[in-house]
Amino acid sequence: MSIFAGARKCDLKILAEELGETVNDSYKLKDLKKMILASKEYDEESAKEWMNTIINERKEREEIAERRRQDEIQIAERKRQDEVAERRHQDEIQIDEQKRQEEIELRKLEYEERKRKDKMEFELQKIRLGAEGRSLNSNSVANQNVNSMQIKPKLEIHHLMQKFNSYENDISLYLIMFERLAKQAEIFENTWVTHLLGLLPYDVAQLIAREPDEIANDYGEVKKILLKREGNETGLKIINCVAKETNHASEESLSFRLVGENSDDSNSFLKKAKINHCDNVQALIDTGSSCCLVKISVAQKFKLKFERAANKIYGFGNQKMPALTPIGRIKADIEVDNVKAENISIYVVSDNAQSVDLIIGRTWLDLPHIAYTKIGERVHIGYREDELFRNFPIDEKVNPVCLERLETVQSESESLQIKDTSQQKMMGNLADDLKMVKNELRLLQGNMKNFKLERQSLLLQIQEKNKNVDNVKSNNDSLVKTNSYYDKKQVR
Repeated sequence: MSIFAGARKCDLKILAEELGETVNDSYKLKDLKKMILASKEYDEESAKEWMNTIINERKEREEIAERRRQDEIQIAERKRQDEVAERRHQDEIQIDEQKRQEEIELRKLEYEERKRKDKMEFELQKIRLGAEGRSLNSNSVANQNVNSMQIKPKLEIHHLMQKFNSYENDISLYLIMFERLAKQAEIFENTWVTHLLGLLPYDVAQLIAREPDEIANDYGEVKKILLKREGNETGLKIINCVAKETNHASEESLSFRLVGENSDDSNSFLKKAKINHCDNVQALIDTGSSCCLVKISVAQKFKLKFERAANKIYGFGNQKMPALTPIGRIKADIEVDNVKAENISIYVVSDNAQSVDLIIGRTWLDLPHIAYTKIGERVHIGYREDELFRNFPIDEKVNPVCLERLETVQSESESLQIKDTSQQKMMGNLADDLKMVKNELRLLQGNMKNFKLERQSLLLQIQEKNKNVDNVKSNNDSLVKTNSYYDKKQVR
């Protein structure tokens, strides 16, 4: 009927209760309609009005509930957006802070790099001045005879040549160029070493400065050292200096020789090593190599898993053409003479790149807990806290033996009566090493003394020049005052 249009069960239930009928939840819509029509209180007009009122109230309640639900959804959405914005803001703050920290670290690294370069330049200048002093002292008698002829050359060699750059220059070609320009500049051959040291990097110049005077002042000997260093006999395989044509530049066209080719079993730098507790690995201690290298056959024998390595390995003196490209890289433990270091990065190379199973470079030798030195014909490797190395002021670069320890060993060898001939021979070698180290120490002390004297004389010269400048300024001021006085007098 028309009064029930748009009505629901809940609406009919309310209307039946208003008419005084008893209703329960089991009644269906059809039953409720019959009950309402059969009710004594039923009046069509009033029932219709009641029904419309009940339906409107229900719709109003539903609208209120819907609005409340939409408000809750909007509040939840706004809260979610606020949380997202807050997280984004926190991320931006974190990124800005990270960038700021990176900039600080970059500036710190740049400062440290500038400081290191300044220190290296100072050390290089000190070495060069020391070499000049030794050269002048060793050739003082000869210089007296030709003193009138040794005038400062018209051309300075450092104006004609750039400093040697291992990434761009080949050392053999660089030395040929240096000799030609030195002859053209009329530089005397007995001072070539001094001029050459000023053009070499700090580490190479330091290598020359450590040689005895008779070698460090002889250009021929210095040239041999540099060319031998270029060959790097204890390092990687040697690549020819002659550049090949691009279309012929293959591995077959490059001649090479193997590491350790000239070595024999008596080589004191050959050791027995362990890789991940695997014995019988022939190792070469190479203090000039910046990395450790292992044959691929050894890696496969010990079932060492390696990953791809993109970097290339260069030899000394030629940084344009790589000496070799490693097959891969592994992480393994290396033990030599019961001295162990864990998780060392080792490059895997082909078997024809080196004759020994393993080359141990500075990634193992320069670890803070490892110390090494050569005494006589034997290379000693141990822990820094070992008795042999405990009292040594070990330099981080060259790892020398302390004089105090050697003197103690010498005194002990003199006080003890050693009957075993092998022990007596070892003590004799230690005594010889003590003399050599003492001589080197005296040379270094003499070089430092000469450098201090030269620096003092330079400071005195600068002070004299400053005094002369002050005198000239005072004279100029007095002349200006005198001229102004006479000008005023003439005007009057």
